[in-house]
Amino acid sequence: MKDIDIYKWKRKKYYEYYQAFDNPTFSLNVNIDITCLITHIKKEKLKFFPTFLYCLMKAINEVDEFKYRIRSNRVVLHDIVHPSFTVLNNDEQYVFCEAVFNEDFLTFYNQTIKNIEIAYSGNNLEDEEGKDDLIFISSLPWISFTGLTQPFSKNEPLSIPRVTFGKYFEEDSTIKLPFSIQVHHGLVDGLHVAKLLNKITEAINSLK
Repeated sequence: MKDIDIYKWKRKKYYEYYQAFDNPTFSLNVNIDITCLITHIKKEKLKFFPTFLYCLMKAINEVDEFKYRIRSNRVVLHDIVHPSFTVLNNDEQYVFCEAVFNEDFLTFYNQTIKNIEIAYSGNNLEDEEGKDDLIFISSLPWISFTGLTQPFSKNEPLSIPRVTFGKYFEEDSTIKLPFSIQVHHGLVDGLHVAKLLNKITEAINSLK
């Protein structure tokens, strides 16, 4: 992790401009083509969630803009960020679960499954206080969606990206995944979201 010298930072004027907003975030909703991913999952008999989670986190860690975080009047850039996601527990209530990202797919995949199994019997609704090397992720495997809003507290810096993906569906002989992302506009632009989406496709193709 390193501190950013805001006064020499190329995003200084954008950061300062959006910091004055009541809600400095923007969100995008798209459908991602995951046809190749589903083919691979079926062939290798993998679980969808941890496999896509790996592709998502691999992509995010290759685009620096998603690793910036605001801490009071400071901006830091993490070397690596990790997923914090929701899991439906045995009581059909969601709980928080974390995983440590690893470039090695099977290492990440197997550890994530273990963490999910532990979370099933829990009731945790708190992330570790002060920890911001995370991406907040939710999955809605029961529904497809075309739009999404996120709850947030006015007391938080909102610099941690929030990702939600839904139930995948078939369209024109391809399989699409509803995907929503919310980011702080002082840190991330639409161009960076487009880069992320391309990186997700690259990560999917790398699993072949």
